[in-house]
Amino acid sequence: MPSNDVTGHQDKNLRDSIPGKYRDLKVEIITRVESVDITSLVMEFSIYESLDTPFLHGELKFADNSGLTTALPIIGQEKVRIKFTRRNETVDKTFACTNVIAIEKLLGETAGVVLTLTSEKHLTNAVSLFSKSYTGLASNIINQIHSNYLKEEIEIKSPSGSAHNVVFPFLKPYAAINMVMKKTFGDDGTPYFLFENLFGKKPILQSMESMLKEVTVDKLPVLTKAMSTNNDDLGQGSRHRPETMGRLLSYEISKNSDTLRLLSGGALINNTMRLNLSNGEFTENPFNYATHAATLSDLDPHAFMEIDDIKLDSNELKASNSIELYFPLAFESEGVTELGSQVDALSSTKAASRMERLNDMLRIQAYADSDPKNYQVGKCVNLVMAPNLPGLESDEKLKDELFSGQYIISRLRHYIKDDNYNMSMELVREGLSKPKSTGSHPAERGPR
Repeated sequence: MPSNDVTGHQDKNLRDSIPGKYRDLKVEIITRVESVDITSLVMEFSIYESLDTPFLHGELKFADNSGLTTALPIIGQEKVRIKFTRRNETVDKTFACTNVIAIEKLLGETAGVVLTLTSEKHLTNAVSLFSKSYTGLASNIINQIHSNYLKEEIEIKSPSGSAHNVVFPFLKPYAAINMVMKKTFGDDGTPYFLFENLFGKKPILQSMESMLKEVTVDKLPVLTKAMSTNNDDLGQGSRHRPETMGRLLSYEISKNSDTLRLLSGGALINNTMRLNLSNGEFTENPFNYATHAATLSDLDPHAFMEIDDIKLDSNELKASNSIELYFPLAFESEGVTELGSQVDALSSTKAASRMERLNDMLRIQAYADSDPKNYQVGKCVNLVMAPNLPGLESDEKLKDELFSGQYIISRLRHYIKDDNYNMSMELVREGLSKPKSTGSHPAERGPR
């Protein structure tokens, strides 16, 4: 229970449960001969997560006023241990320092030293080569490579939708994993990702649809700006209220549908020529996203284009062309799996279409208070944005019905500077929310 101390000391469990705060930070630089605690010297650090990166990386800046950089010395071959707690969630990870990218004078004899950090397994990957054959589900192959050569198991939240017979000739582990990732997709047919969370225990393999369905929308954490609930001119009465934890501080819509790119890239309509390398035969497979890989969002933003057979036959719309090189012996064979995914000639095209639409539809840069339990790459948030309208008394709970809704966190930066801990996030989805069509909708009031 909270402390009854009235001497002015703040209970440590209370400290990390108010917006922007954390506790029990400890940072150590570990060399071959000693470990040095530099917690009091740390100025700031950033740790990055990404859907398309299977490891963590970041930067650490500390103040050197005692010749530490020269005495140890720090040359980019050390380990850095970082430990801290936020909202009773504790992270304790050791990173490899791979470079000293800057040493700049700050004040007097003090210098600011910036270190490049990455997961230790990234360093292991750099000095590893293997040559071996694998057979089975793509997700199992990836897990075997990762556990055998990078010494870490993967959490498979959703299995892959393809199986392979593959030989890797003297490749690095991540190079081999990337080869498989480019050829596979989730068992639901959607794009497949291998990623890692700072506050997670293992790397994760998961499909896009699995991320969207892991938690129902009504139970997702709500990411929105907090409204002031007091009349204090400085706003101090509401700034540290518990309900403002994890609040949205600012956002920017950096991309909103690159239709030209989607059309020219074949993400909407495409003729896929599938060439069988074993016998030289080929098949032509027409693809229409609305039929074969419909949007998973409430509103299809491309439906107005009316892509139909009449327009295609009359050349009013012309589909893009692509070639898929297919080698049956390198994919699933009888006895390996009962998936039969390679029977679907459009399986790879469907996944590629969804990936293009995810990357080129809607992308939002959000800056928010830290909430490591709810805000992680691969998880979803319910973003509530205010409409571009002047505020009215009756519109206190008004939201932008088109852009608000469920988003996947695709990239995340943990940023600690001084006593503050915030997060920068990239939010993506491949569709829009469907506005409510009511006569009282604000859009029908006309411009102001």
